[in-house]
Amino acid sequence: MSHHGHSDECYRPEVRKPQPSGYYGVVLRPVSIILALLSALLLAGCGGSDASKEEFAGAMVSARNETDAGLAQIVEASSWEDLMARMKVAAVEVRGAAADVRKAEAPTELEDERDLLAERLVALSDEIISTVETFEAFPTQAQATRALNFEQWNTVQASLASLRREGVKVRALERHKPELQRQ
Repeated sequence: MSHHGHSDECYRPEVRKPQPSGYYGVVLRPVSIILALLSALLLAGCGGSDASKEEFAGAMVSARNETDAGLAQIVEASSWEDLMARMKVAAVEVRGAAADVRKAEAPTELEDERDLLAERLVALSDEIISTVETFEAFPTQAQATRALNFEQWNTVQASLASLRREGVKVRALERHKPELQRQ
């Protein structure tokens, strides 16, 4: 009998009609069940859960406090240069708070409010930087300024009020004034 590079094994009846080995029932079946369960758990964890209102409120309070602290330190300026530096710090703090708000997990019904607050915080940060740039461009006129009023501060207040109406316990931003200097 000549050999042509292949075996006659595939032509034998016992090879053509294999009997179940039991390997599927003993090993593969439990492994496939475990994989299916793990997949279900992962999918449920990825999109099925809604953020808690308490965790969201904590993130909003933290962002509000960061914003307020940034704004509060502006009034402590001891010179014109210090005021400019403090306003730049405030803008960075407010922008950081906006990033924190945007990253916060929100309950589905509060996602729009979260996004709007983040937008408004970025706008407030931009307004502070624009004010610094204007003051630096016109230092003589700017040094005559006795008070600062940011329009975007009002929009942030409106967003915080909206969150309060939705049951999120977050305070309004404070109005900050320098302490009177005695002479």
